[in-house]
Formats: sequence, C-alpha cells, structure tokens
Amino acid sequence: MRLFSLDERLTVCASLVREGARLADVGTDHAYLPVWLLNSGKITFAIASDINEKPLLRAKATAEKYSAQNIELRLGSGVSVLTPEDGISDIVIAGMGGEVIADILSQSELVKNPEINLILQPMTKSCELVSWLCENGFEIKSQKALTAKGKSYTVILASFAGRSTHPTEVFRIVGKLDLTDGESVKYINKQIRNLENKSRSDHSLKALVKELRLLLGEEN
Repeated sequence: MRLFSLDERLTVCASLVREGARLADVGTDHAYLPVWLLNSGKITFAIASDINEKPLLRAKATAEKYSAQNIELRLGSGVSVLTPEDGISDIVIAGMGGEVIADILSQSELVKNPEINLILQPMTKSCELVSWLCENGFEIKSQKALTAKGKSYTVILASFAGRSTHPTEVFRIVGKLDLTDGESVKYINKQIRNLENKSRSDHSLKALVKELRLLLGEEN
C-alpha cells in the first residue's frame, strides 16, 4: 500500500527527527508521524502514546493499515509512559498549546537526558514555551517556521543543557529562526502584527515592535 503524505506541521517535525532514532510521539492521535517515519525507514522503533483511549484506537488502526513494524502503543499522560529502558532518543510533542507542552516536560526527569532531542510544535503560546525551556536548563538548538492552513507555526528542536538562561523578549519570539528563510520572516511578521494590535492599549510594546522590525531589516 502506498504510504500517505504528512501535513505541513508533521513534515517539519519529521525533518528534525534523527536517522535511526528510537522515537516517542506523545499525544500521537492517529500515529501518522511514527508510522510514516517507520515505513520510510528513517527510524527503527516508535512508541505512540496518548492520554485517551480513542486516539490510541485510531493509532492502532493506522499502524495496522500500513503494516507498521516496531511500534508500541501506550496509554498514559505525557512522558510518564516512557522509561529509560525504552532507549528513546527523540521525543515529539506536537499539536498542543505551548503551556501544555511545558507542563508535560516539567513532569518528567527523563527529558533531562542531554542525549534526547525534543521536537516541539506548539499551536499557541510558543513564547511561553521558549521561556520555560530557557529558564529550566534546556537549549534551543534550532527552530523552523511553517505555514499550515493559512496560519504560521514554529517547530523547536531542544535538549537539556543544565544551564538556565533568561531570554529577552526578542528571543522569546524569534528564538533560533533563520532570518533568511521566508517562512521564518512570515512567522515573525505575524508576531509583529499581533504586538501592534496589543500596543494600541499597551504602549510599552512599541519598542519591541521596532526592535523586531529592525531585526528584519525594516526601517519603520
């Protein structure tokens, strides 16, 4: 059977997963990402987890339909379903609010293994997630932006470094985005527009808007 295509968000997440990885997809829903990565040969093993039983039933149906091998389905909350013995190298948490992703990470000591890559795709409140990562000893190694269904999103690649930092307001928005990339510029412009709307009632944001525009090489 011909393998399906991933949507824009999951395509970017998949691009950040390492070759030969042992993957955990937390909040897997249909398990599209782990099944696609397994059947394309990029990873060797996957755990697809979800807090609810119905999404796991959908995940099971996807795995069976596409005859995916070396995939385990686990019911449970967040990263609590994982153990060191699983040998997970890459963890994906996608399609949730940034504050929810931060809460999931805060409840696990496993994610503090610097050898584990975290691939995080917040649907909202990405700034809050960036702040949490920096303040809790995680390093943002790279970041990508994308457009899906007319909306701009970011995907963050991070790992534990053991060094807490306090990000600037600009870094909370821009992070490690490549300013020469069109999708990154589009994402930052979206944040600028949101800040401009808020600055009508909060004039303190005008300086941040100006700084972001200068970062993009805009005079005004």
